[in-house]
Amino acid sequence: MITIKRILVPIDFSAVSVPAIGYASFLAKGHDAEVIPLHVLPMDTLKSHFAGGYGEGLGLPGETQVNLRQQAGVDNLFESKKQFVLTFLDQKIGPDLRTTVRVRPLIRLGKVAEEIIASAKEEQCDLIVMTSHEGRLRRLFGGSVTERIVRRAPCPVLSMQPSARVRTAKDERLEVKLIDRWAA
Repeated sequence: MITIKRILVPIDFSAVSVPAIGYASFLAKGHDAEVIPLHVLPMDTLKSHFAGGYGEGLGLPGETQVNLRQQAGVDNLFESKKQFVLTFLDQKIGPDLRTTVRVRPLIRLGKVAEEIIASAKEEQCDLIVMTSHEGRLRRLFGGSVTERIVRRAPCPVLSMQPSARVRTAKDERLEVKLIDRWAA
């Protein structure tokens, strides 16, 4: 028997990430597992959030001084993103998701693939569920984010296409329910 207690689901707030959330929550219900939706903020986010400099004094590598006002700003940014994740889940999957599955949003700062892998390790995840939607050119010229994660993840990775059809125990199509919510 496979034990699944924590499922990491990288999301980018696009409709493409919705099927992964739906599938992960379906798995979580069957295993009494926690779903951890992960959103990675690029470092450029700090540039736009703090007009006074590139995250100066935030304790980033190579810095010695921490500006408490800016650190509070980063904490507020992360907290607002966590709330945005919950709102996104309520709108795209449904408000009943959080009553049937334990959901704990996680916000990280950095490069997407590296932060997904690091989060999976730190959170001791048993599975990563993600949609792959990168184009052929990106795969040809730099490898896809999904490919990098599959190669280096500390746990199994379930990569699905946004249009994948998933059957439930009742032979219903999970995708149909999720697509109906996209239109809303």
